Amino acid sequence: MTHGVDLDDVMKLCSDAHPISLKPGDILFREGDEAESMYIVKSGLLRILSGSTMYETVGPGGLIGEMAIVEEHIPRSATVIAGTYAELIEIDMPRFLSLVGSTPSFSIAVMRVISRRLRIMNRRYRSAGRAQAPG
Repeated sequence: MTHGVDLDDVMKLCSDAHPISLKPGDILFREGDEAESMYIVKSGLLRILSGSTMYETVGPGGLIGEMAIVEEHIPRSATVIAGTYAELIEIDMPRFLSLVGSTPSFSIAVMRVISRRLRIMNRRYRSAGRAQAPG
């Protein structure tokens, strides 16, 4: 189990999902793109960026694009680029609801990822504010 998502459990429940394969440098999605799915990293490393700022590197068991499930019809807030060869599982809303219904811990894992990322952004925002404050 990595980052709160048990890949074995998810793979059993998503056995009919077609994996998405990426080569290093491939873009999964861009900031501003329409969003209807989230992804679970099955293998490889992906980078989450906004502009020139890299937010995070996500590996196996990690979640990407979870805000698309939580906030429907809102454009992507970041760009995701494969740092290595990577395989992902796409989770659309029906599959997400199925996962939550059969594995309630999956929804907790998603909330933990969102919470952790929000805390990181808050720390960065506070640090940037202190650096710019007149002194």
